[in-house]
Amino acid sequence: MQQVHPDANASLQGNYLYSAQEINHAYAILMKEKPADLENINYDGRHPGSKDKKNAAWDAPVNGNAFVEREVLQYVEDYDGTVLGTFCVAKGKYLWKTDEDFPLFLRSMYQCSKELLDGIDERYYKGGASNRRQQIQAELAYLLAQQFIDASALFSEIAQEEESSPDGERIFYLDSMLELEDGMAPVKKGELFYPSRLSNHRLYIKNQAGQELGYLSFLDDRMYYLIIPLFEQKRVQVKMQADEGKAEKRKAVRYLKLHLWVKLQDADRRMPESLNLQIDKLLADYVDACL
Repeated sequence: MQQVHPDANASLQGNYLYSAQEINHAYAILMKEKPADLENINYDGRHPGSKDKKNAAWDAPVNGNAFVEREVLQYVEDYDGTVLGTFCVAKGKYLWKTDEDFPLFLRSMYQCSKELLDGIDERYYKGGASNRRQQIQAELAYLLAQQFIDASALFSEIAQEEESSPDGERIFYLDSMLELEDGMAPVKKGELFYPSRLSNHRLYIKNQAGQELGYLSFLDDRMYYLIIPLFEQKRVQVKMQADEGKAEKRKAVRYLKLHLWVKLQDADRRMPESLNLQIDKLLADYVDACL
């Protein structure tokens, strides 16, 4: 629009492929509305007074108990597919779904956490942000993300479901890795491993002898936000087994490929209500750090 709008700078204007009318038409289609109705669209993609969810700009489920609303972001690309930036298609308490780019979802979590802490800085800490801000913001973004990820619903989309267990609970197979600690001895092919402890949102793993080997890792970053919270909420059981028993080195880090089976317990349970309490406490801790 900067290139084709009549009021644009002459330096920005060029031989663009589409007219302003065509760009508006495309925008209207992306917003799932008719072009003639474009001026009457609210920020969330609905007409004033409309309760028809089919007119919404984003059709994901909503967690009404979430601590804050968030922006649903999409990339803006030029004719050649080069990413120019992002824009917000909707704002609300929408759960993440797989057709929303996950890095952009994490960016929306960063924005939410930043806005919450900016408000505290402005009110309590006139001299600038607390030196604990970076640490607290990372934890805050992680807790907020849990409120917008329904792991039970997403597993069937991004993991391989196997036959249910005899008690009827669902079992999924996931590709995973063990990030080995320095100096760990070789393991045997097919060797079984067990959860050892949770620390800083990492699941540490031990062998049958009780020796801690390292922590669970994934090639797919989304899994960190699905699997680890379920461990923290004690909603899963796992079976972990070494693949070949031979570690692979990547950027000075040794990885061992694992077979990981996850059994979901209480699959119909939603996000824990305690998340809001945890977020409240974290924000209170930040206020204390500012004073």
